[in-house]
Amino acid sequence: MVCIKPDKELSMAIELKRKKFLKELSNLIFFWFFGVAFFTIFRLVFITIFRQKIQHEIGFSEILDVLFMGFRFDCTAVAYFLLLPFLLLLVLAPFNRYRIIVITRKVHQVFFIILSTLICVITINYFKEYGDQFNHFLFLALYDDKKAVMNTILVDFHPILNSLIIILTVIVGLLVFRFFNDKKNIYQVFKKIRFKRSKYVFAFLVLVLFVFGIRGSFSTIPILREYSGISKDNFLNKTIINPFRSLKYAIKDFNRLNEHGNKNPYMDEALFKATFPQDKVTDVLKKTAQGPTIQKPKQIFLVVMESYDSWPLMDKYLPFNFSSQLNSIAKKGTHFSHFLASGNTTIDSFGAIMTNVPNCGINLSHIGTSAAPFETSIFTQFKKLGYETNFYYGGYLSWENIGDLSKYYGVDRIYSGVDGGGKTDTGGWGIEDEKLFNLVMQHTDKDKYSLNIILTTSYHAPYTVDLEAKGFPYKSTDDFPQAMKKYYDGAMNLKELGHLWYGDKAIGDFVRKAEKEFTESIFNFTGDHFGRKFPNSKPNLYEKSSVAYIMYGKSIPKSLNLTPGSHIDIMPTLIEMIAPKGFEYYSFGESMFTKGKNEGIAFDKMIDGNDLYYFPKGANIEKIDLTTFKETSFKRSDLELKHNKLMALAWYYTMKGNDLKTKKSK
Repeated sequence: MVCIKPDKELSMAIELKRKKFLKELSNLIFFWFFGVAFFTIFRLVFITIFRQKIQHEIGFSEILDVLFMGFRFDCTAVAYFLLLPFLLLLVLAPFNRYRIIVITRKVHQVFFIILSTLICVITINYFKEYGDQFNHFLFLALYDDKKAVMNTILVDFHPILNSLIIILTVIVGLLVFRFFNDKKNIYQVFKKIRFKRSKYVFAFLVLVLFVFGIRGSFSTIPILREYSGISKDNFLNKTIINPFRSLKYAIKDFNRLNEHGNKNPYMDEALFKATFPQDKVTDVLKKTAQGPTIQKPKQIFLVVMESYDSWPLMDKYLPFNFSSQLNSIAKKGTHFSHFLASGNTTIDSFGAIMTNVPNCGINLSHIGTSAAPFETSIFTQFKKLGYETNFYYGGYLSWENIGDLSKYYGVDRIYSGVDGGGKTDTGGWGIEDEKLFNLVMQHTDKDKYSLNIILTTSYHAPYTVDLEAKGFPYKSTDDFPQAMKKYYDGAMNLKELGHLWYGDKAIGDFVRKAEKEFTESIFNFTGDHFGRKFPNSKPNLYEKSSVAYIMYGKSIPKSLNLTPGSHIDIMPTLIEMIAPKGFEYYSFGESMFTKGKNEGIAFDKMIDGNDLYYFPKGANIEKIDLTTFKETSFKRSDLELKHNKLMALAWYYTMKGNDLKTKKSK
């Protein structure tokens, strides 16, 4: 019988504990390596898929810089999945509770594979639609028509293909973890390094690396969103932030703008009070009309066109013939080309047009009708001018609560897609535009003075108008004019371009009928937002920002007008054209015909003279010269302060109300 000495038994027990500890530590290190490699591969796939969006010559060193900065963001995401398993290893290892430690680590590995695969696939599809990683658009689906959203996903975002990719990636990831679970490559390295209390030294070093990982930095400042702008190419910069961090920033920005607290996100309280010493917001906004410049029109039509941006009206793209109808109308009226949408979504821009309050990142439908209606409302102020107010919408009034909101802000009559036949023809979002315009023709009284706001829907996913039946001239992209093919690289498909053409066609048909029926009318046209789609993968800042504003009708001058403006300038433009001298009204904007007007301000964007600026959160300011279309970027601009001044007042009016002297709540 062999007798083992107590000290040898103790030595063997210590060695066994050391072996278990180092083996589990090795598995956690492999988990970290796998996580970082997973996101690095995702980033490379991301760049490859959207490589046509790279607009600058990029060297190998710059790619390495992008990957390294992305690696730092990835470390923070992976570290959160390692947090609990690592802490349990440190706490429970002395008690030999490795079963709990191992199970926890394996569960987190499964969570990592499933959640990371989901968020990466969603990010790619999200970027395809919105040209960015997660931002405030993400929250629109919470308030959109759920049936319409689901229909769009089923038709436009290839759910079967995406599901297969997700399932395959998850299976491969789990197999990799299973295969390497019992491998000892990292463990063998640790095992060879032996010195007194080496286990604790390893744990300390891993703890230091873990702290670096969760912060993305060894310095006193952790990795921040601002660090992502290291490349001269904006697209590559958008690939740097890890999808989990991107989601975190989107939620943070949404909450920052929509919280009902006391902190104005655009200006500190002391500066705000000094800038706006008046008693009420409406004291700041009060204006007096200078007197009419045209004969008072009987009907005013304001058509807010779904996704209709400025680029189809630019000279170099006109031969595509996607916008021949609106271009013809613009040639006979006034075309404001230096113009911005107030928001990046339909409800944000429509809300700004309806209320005249600039979109400051807050969706009016989220606030609902809890506060007093804005005195700046276009419906309220046109009633004072003797106009009946009508709103025609091609979709359902439940969408974004748009029906109740319009009533709350004073509209007299509302007509929706239900009135145009009930069941929509173009998927879930709305009836075909021609049916919407038929509603306008049927329900607008030619004997009454009326303001008629029309919100179209057809140029929107899932793009189901029968284009061939409508006369779309192209059967394939090969049929494009030869001179236009250099501007097309497949970034938009033929169906999408065909719906742009259809929306334009419906406008032309409507105007031809309406100007005969309503002989004393004027027409106004603007896009609700940049369409987020472009014929090629490299739109410049103007092409992915601007919407047109076009006026046409009796006494409207023929001109291409370069005065800068945005949606909040439409209402004062109309009021100053038709209101009697001395008429008092409230407006955040000013008439587009005001002498010396030199700026147009929208959410995150601004046109000053012939320069368009974009103020992205946590990144360099972008600028494009609208005479040469040369683009530059820089850190700061005094114009951002002017932009934030307007946004601060809009935020206050939206969240706090009209009283500027309200005491700070405790």
